[in-house]
Amino acid sequence: MVASAQQYPSTDRRHFPLNHMTSPGTAAAWAVANGKAHPAYFQPVRITVPTKGRVDFFDGSPARPVSMAAPGQAALLVGQTYRVRLTALPEFPNQEFYPTIELIDRLHPPEGLADRFPVEVQFSEDDFEFAAQGRLVTKVVYLEQPDRIPLSVLDADLRVTEVPPQQNALAEADLLGRPVAIVRLGGRTPDSHNPLDPTFFGFCPPVQPSPATATPENGQPANPTPIQNETPQARTRPSGVRASASIQQTGGR
Repeated sequence: MVASAQQYPSTDRRHFPLNHMTSPGTAAAWAVANGKAHPAYFQPVRITVPTKGRVDFFDGSPARPVSMAAPGQAALLVGQTYRVRLTALPEFPNQEFYPTIELIDRLHPPEGLADRFPVEVQFSEDDFEFAAQGRLVTKVVYLEQPDRIPLSVLDADLRVTEVPPQQNALAEADLLGRPVAIVRLGGRTPDSHNPLDPTFFGFCPPVQPSPATATPENGQPANPTPIQNETPQARTRPSGVRASASIQQTGGR
């Protein structure tokens, strides 16, 4: 089998065989095939929305949502692509959004502290506004190299760099650090006549909810103790534990 993709140049004129516009799952499959990704590893991922809302991961089937209040966190398999549902957003009443998260690498936190260092996926109000207009927002979340950014900004919120549509966002993220996830947010929703459509939800890989955020049938958190989202200080704590920046691109209608 031969996989091909249109070539988009990076700003440093390197040849980069993949880009953010390849079909969801392609970059993850390449990462597994070349040994870069660890397909048996569950990487914690934290989803943040502008104010409040609900986050639903789907554990093995669209009929088995794992629901939690935003920000929501769960561990997802590296090398897989997940469909997520975001609802109850006060800025967008009665609207549902279904982004995908494609994990192409993992973080390396201190032993036993994986839940404290998730991959951060942040959606802004503008992101949802673009998606509601039928536009596609693509984010490549990457782990910054601490020796290439000022110490004064290492503990800042996740930073977003916008790139034009003709630029390879995946290559730009690779230039700045180590890409770990490709996030796509558009206006697609499930077919109203087939709400569990497998062609929309995909394979639905397994999900491991974080104990502090999973909501069982009684509606109460499984563990009332919040998980601390600690950010390590570069050069003083173990490196490589926080995906702290993203490259973003917004497409047309």
